[in-house]
Amino acid sequence: MNKVSRKTANGFLEYLLALVLLSFALLVSLPAYATTDGALSQNEFLSETAGATSGATMDVAKKISLAGPVDTISVTLEWDPSPDDRVVGYRIYYGNASRKYAESVDVGLKTIFSIETLSGKKPWYFAVKAYDAEGNLSDYSNEVVKEPVLTSQIESTTSSATAAAPMAATPEPIALNEPFGVENPSDETGSRAVARTGKGRIVAGIGSSWPADGGWVKALTDDFFHGQWARVDWKHYNSLQGEARVARGDIDGDGRDELIIGMGSVDQDATAPAGMFEVLDDDLSHLCWGQVNWQVYNEGNGSTWPTCGDLDGDGRDEILIGLGKGGMGIVEVFTFDGSEVRHRTWMASTWNEYNMARGEVRPACGDFDGDGHNDVILGFGRVEDDPELPGGAYEVLSGEGRHLAWGEVSWDDYNQLNGETRPVVGDLDGDGSDEIVIGLGPGANGSFEVQEVDQNGKLSNLAWLAVPWWQEYNQVSGETRPAVGNLDDDPGDEIVVALGKGGGGWLHLFDDREHGFRHFQSLQIWPDSYDLGNGASWVTILEDKH
Repeated sequence: MNKVSRKTANGFLEYLLALVLLSFALLVSLPAYATTDGALSQNEFLSETAGATSGATMDVAKKISLAGPVDTISVTLEWDPSPDDRVVGYRIYYGNASRKYAESVDVGLKTIFSIETLSGKKPWYFAVKAYDAEGNLSDYSNEVVKEPVLTSQIESTTSSATAAAPMAATPEPIALNEPFGVENPSDETGSRAVARTGKGRIVAGIGSSWPADGGWVKALTDDFFHGQWARVDWKHYNSLQGEARVARGDIDGDGRDELIIGMGSVDQDATAPAGMFEVLDDDLSHLCWGQVNWQVYNEGNGSTWPTCGDLDGDGRDEILIGLGKGGMGIVEVFTFDGSEVRHRTWMASTWNEYNMARGEVRPACGDFDGDGHNDVILGFGRVEDDPELPGGAYEVLSGEGRHLAWGEVSWDDYNQLNGETRPVVGDLDGDGSDEIVIGLGPGANGSFEVQEVDQNGKLSNLAWLAVPWWQEYNQVSGETRPAVGNLDDDPGDEIVVALGKGGGGWLHLFDDREHGFRHFQSLQIWPDSYDLGNGASWVTILEDKH
């Protein structure tokens, strides 16, 4: 673009941007151009149009018409044409999250357009840009949203269980700021015993380096009060780093989940974490230690990313340990024999370019086809010197480690900015097949994505969600660390989202798919000193299937 056309483009963009804020009702309103006689210079054009009133706006979405069944809908947008003769067309943008548009369509000079066969189970957000003959685009218009059309019960193809009531919403956040290791909270609620009720229990671990007082794990009761403390049984590690990456799985087949704790890396100390991970029983008592069987890795980075899944369908979960930076995309699989963990096999990402560039993998396990055998999902870390890696990608492997599919976050801007992926898996609608919840790294603005395997066997977006009410965190960091599990003993799993460093120790709880993924509770779980000084958490949900 030469200097002359650049000036023209800037005037075009600035004008639209200046006026878009004047009309933000429940319409998609794209600013129009003030009508003038004769040509204007750039400065005259900006001066003439900067004071345009709301009477000079285009009404983009006077109406939204809904047609078709609940499963698929058609949305029709209508707007008035712009009086400015430079506009040669319009482009509609749409997606499942506000200002995160995965799709767009060029409609030329049409001022009414229908978008067909959209999922009725998802929210849809729409905005419009105008463009000129040189392809210069305006800023986004204001948004219009079509909320999801939810059925009162799970679809007939899912579980036949009667639809449960939604999780009760508590409007005020709850602070559980007991000092580390103190079992009697200072607030009037008192400590409560951890009961086995069939509901899942939230368990959180220290989410970043905290050598001042590291290694702590906190279990809540099933009604979200303080339950009990546990701590990594390794004083040296706790004093150096103390991050506790928690995961759950029924590794002994008794119907109750055990807790696996992975470790964060420690600079300039080959003795910790050295590829170690700890296994706790369902009552959070120590069971055993495990260690990655790769000495060179253990002496270099040694961090461990745990998850669990039943890879062979025998009713007992295996332990999967993803390796950190320098780990070549490798996951080691262990079994538990009742007293210790034993090496079973290795698997690895098939993405050689990423494996050589960083090689960190964050595994998760889920059953996507309802065959009773878990598949493996590999999330990837950010590659600082290559913005194209990992680009929002994740990989799906079979339980034997064979490549099945690639998935990708449906947010191009994030994928180019950071692109790391933190997948977890659960059955959010109770149909026997799992969905994927993808936590994101810094720059995510508090967002996370839910994806599913569609009717064609492809991974596709189901919903975009975001942590509520804390724009300061979302703008400064915004990373999200989700977990999935059943908190109310109904067919669908709920989502709990922990935050990264600067996150104040908050957890945010979201209901299952049947109830629209509604946010219903926020909890602050750590002592004030940690909440203010670090505040990062990892979280999981222990389940008791008895």
